[in-house]
Amino acid sequence: MSVKKAILPGADVPVVVGGGLMNPTWYAFFTDLLRRGVLDMPDVANSTAITNGQVLVFNSTTGKLTPGAN
Repeated sequence: MSVKKAILPGADVPVVVGGGLMNPTWYAFFTDLLRRGVLDMPDVANSTAITNGQVLVFNSTTGKLTPGAN
């Protein structure tokens, strides 16, 4: 299985557009992330189960996001 990277919209692309609606470019980005699932991302360590309420914390030793404190 090949890993497809998620590419962030450009820094000049606003998240919110007129009328308070989400920019379609950002909407597509977030929809893609939700569709994939966070554990499918290459920079998330999936060796430890993430439990309800945990946050992901960057581990500079492994270069991956790992479950942190609740």
